[in-house]
Amino acid sequence: MKRKTIKTYLACLFVCAIAGGCLSIPDRETVSPTHFKNMSQVGPRSSMEQINFVKLRMDKPAVELLGPNDVLGIYIAGITGPMDEAPPIHNIDKITDEAPASGYPFTVRADGTISLPMLPEPIYVEGMSLIKAEEAIRTAYTFERKMLNADTNITVSLIKRRTYHVTVIREDVTSDDMRASSAAALQGKGTAYLGSMNRGTAVALELPAYRNDLLEALSRSGGLPGLNAKNEVIILRKFYSETFGNSDYMGKDMNAAFASSSVADRYNENGEIISSNSELGIVRIPLRVEANEKPPLLSSEDVTLYDGDVVYIQSRDAEIFYTGGLLKGGVYPIPRDYDLDVLGAIATAGGTVGASAGGSTYGTAQGISTLLPPSRILVLREINGRQYAIKIIQKELLRNPNQRILIEPNDVVLVEYTPAELIFNMLFSTISIRINPADWK
Repeated sequence: MKRKTIKTYLACLFVCAIAGGCLSIPDRETVSPTHFKNMSQVGPRSSMEQINFVKLRMDKPAVELLGPNDVLGIYIAGITGPMDEAPPIHNIDKITDEAPASGYPFTVRADGTISLPMLPEPIYVEGMSLIKAEEAIRTAYTFERKMLNADTNITVSLIKRRTYHVTVIREDVTSDDMRASSAAALQGKGTAYLGSMNRGTAVALELPAYRNDLLEALSRSGGLPGLNAKNEVIILRKFYSETFGNSDYMGKDMNAAFASSSVADRYNENGEIISSNSELGIVRIPLRVEANEKPPLLSSEDVTLYDGDVVYIQSRDAEIFYTGGLLKGGVYPIPRDYDLDVLGAIATAGGTVGASAGGSTYGTAQGISTLLPPSRILVLREINGRQYAIKIIQKELLRNPNQRILIEPNDVVLVEYTPAELIFNMLFSTISIRINPADWK
C-alpha cells in the first residue's frame, strides 16, 4: 500500500511540474547567443586606452613673465625705504608655495604697470621677467630721471603670483555625509548609479600663474574622474559665454552646436588647428580612446584655464543590469573601463556557473532540496522596442567563448532550472525526505 501511495505521489508531482511549467520563457521564443550581436557597444571597453595625462598640463616657459595682479617686492634704497634699513622679508613664516622675497609690496595693475614713488609716470612691466623689470626700474631712476646713482641698491622679487579663479563641478565626488550611504548602495543595489546619490560637489580654486591648467585643477579637486564619471572632461570658457550673448557675434554663423565640439575635431590630419573651428566656448577632452583611434592633439592653450572658466565632470549614464530567477534579485553597475560578460554578471550577483552536483550555491528552490545546479541562463535585452530572450546553456557557456556575450545596459540576467533538472531535484527531494526506509518493512 505504501509503495502504491509513493508512486501515485511521484506521478502527480511529475504531472504538476510539466503542467505548471518550469520555464519563464519557452525555448521556441528564445534566440541563440551565437547569432546575436552586441548592438549598443561601439567596441570592447577593455581595449580602450588612456591618453597621456601629461598632456593635461600647460607648457611652462623657461622664464616666468609678469602679469596683472602679480605682487612684487621692490626695494629702492632711499626711495622705498631708508638707506640704513634692511627691506622687509616675505614668505618665510607662513606656509606658501612662493619662494622667499624681500622688498615693499607693489601690485601690477590691470594695464600691466606699476606706480613707484617720485616717478611721474608708471612703469610697464607686463610680459617682463623679474630681471627685466629690475632693469626698467633702475633705468627710470638712474638714467631717465637721474634721481639715483647707477650703483644704488635696487632689487625686485615676487611676493605673490597672480591667480586665476576657476570653478570645478564634479558629479563623481560626493560630500562626506553622503559617502557612507553611497557605499551601502553599492553593495549589490546600484542606487548610486541611478542618479539619486552622486550629484557631486563644486569647488572654487585659485590657481597660481603657470599652474593654471586642467591637471592642476583636477588634482586639487579630487583627482581624475572616478568610475562613475564619464571618460571626458569639459571646459566651459567664460570669455565665450559672454560673447555668445552678443547678437553681432551670433550673426557670424556661431551657434551652440558649433561651440560644442571635441578637441579632436579642431585638428586636421597633419595635427594643425583648423582656423574656421578654432573659436570654441566648450572644449571636450576625452580621457580614454579606442585602441585604433588617435588620441586628441592637445595644445597648451587647450588645457590652460583662466578667470571664470568652469571645469565640468559629468556622471555617466545609469549603466546597470538586473538579476532575477534563482539569482538574488538586484541592480548592479556595469564597469566603465572593462567588459563584463554573462559569467562575470552571474559572479557579481553571487551566483556560480559550473558547480558540481551537490555543490550548487543557489540553495533550495521553493522549499525543494537541490542536487543538480540550475544550468539554463537567459539574458533579456530590449532593442528598438522589442525584447529578445537570449538562451545560454551552462555547458555550452563554459566550452564556447561565443556564448559569453557582453552585458549591456538594462539587461536582465536570469538563472533557471531546465525541466529535467527541476524534475530530478523534485524526485531527489521527495525520495530523500519523504521516504522512510522503515516503511518498507
